[in-house]
Amino acid sequence: MAEPQESDSSLLVVVLDVNASAWARSPLSLDKAVQQMVIFINAYLALNSENRLVVIGASHKECRYLFPSDPSSIPPMHDIQVYEQFRVVDVKVLSGVHEMIASEMDDEDQQSLISRALSMSLCHIHRVSESSISKIWSRILVLSAGQDSPHSYIPLMNSIFAAQKMSVLIDICKVYGPDSVFLQQAAEITGGNYLKVDTNNEASLLQTLMFTCLPDQYTRGILNAPGNELIDFRATCFCHKRVIDIGYVCSVCLSIFCQTAPVCSTCDTKFSFRLAKSDSSQSTDKHSPGSSAMSSLTIK
Repeated sequence: MAEPQESDSSLLVVVLDVNASAWARSPLSLDKAVQQMVIFINAYLALNSENRLVVIGASHKECRYLFPSDPSSIPPMHDIQVYEQFRVVDVKVLSGVHEMIASEMDDEDQQSLISRALSMSLCHIHRVSESSISKIWSRILVLSAGQDSPHSYIPLMNSIFAAQKMSVLIDICKVYGPDSVFLQQAAEITGGNYLKVDTNNEASLLQTLMFTCLPDQYTRGILNAPGNELIDFRATCFCHKRVIDIGYVCSVCLSIFCQTAPVCSTCDTKFSFRLAKSDSSQSTDKHSPGSSAMSSLTIK
C-alpha cells in the first residue's frame, strides 16, 4: 500500500449534526459551532490548492449536501479582501444549515441520521477516487451533539468497516452528552481521533479542530495525536437494540441476540437446541439428579 506524501491532495467530508433538539441542550449553540467549523474549513482549503471538500448536513429527517451545490444561487460580490472560494463555502454552508433547521417544524426528540450521512460520504469518496488520476487521501470529520441510536447500529458498523477497507479515517468531535460508543468504535477502527469538546469554553471547538483534525494523513505520522484509551467495544443485539456484554451469535449471518430464539430474525435460519454434557456433569448427575446440564446452540 502506498504511503501518503506531503504533496498529496486530500478529500475532506464534513458531516454536521444539525439536529435542533440535540443542540438545544448543549451550552454551545449550533450557530457558533457552525461558524467555527467554517473557519476550520477555510484553513483546510488554504493548506493545498488541490484539496477537495464536501459538507453534508444530517438531521433526524434527512441528509443533504450543503457543499458543493448549485453555485448560481450565490449572488456575485466583488471584494478584493475576501477570497471567492471561501465566500462560496461560507454562504452555502451557513444558508444550508439554516434551511435544514427551518424545515424541522416539529419538536420530536429523535436522533440524527449519522449512519446515512456516513454512507453518502463513502459513496462520494469512492466516486472521486475512481475518477481521479492521482492518489487522493480521504477522511471524514463528524461533528456530533446527539446520542447513539441502537437502531442504526447495523448500518453504522457497515459504514465503519467499509471506511476501514477504503483506508478512510473518521474523526469524531463530540460536543455534548455522554460519549458515543458507536462513534468511538468508528474512530478507533479507522485510525481516526475521538475528541470530547469542552463546551464551557466557546473557542474550544475551533482549537480542537485546528490542532487535531486539520493535519492530513502525512502530517499525522509525525505528530503525537491524543489516543483513545477507554473504548467500549460492546455490541448491540439485533432483537432489542440494546448494548450487551454476553449474547448469542448466529453462525450463518453473525447476527447478535441477547436471548435465544428458534429462528434468526435476520436470515431466517432455524436453530436446533441440544444438551451437551461433559464427563464431570455426567458423574455428578448420578449423585444429584436435579443438576442442570449445559446447553449449546447449533445451526442446522
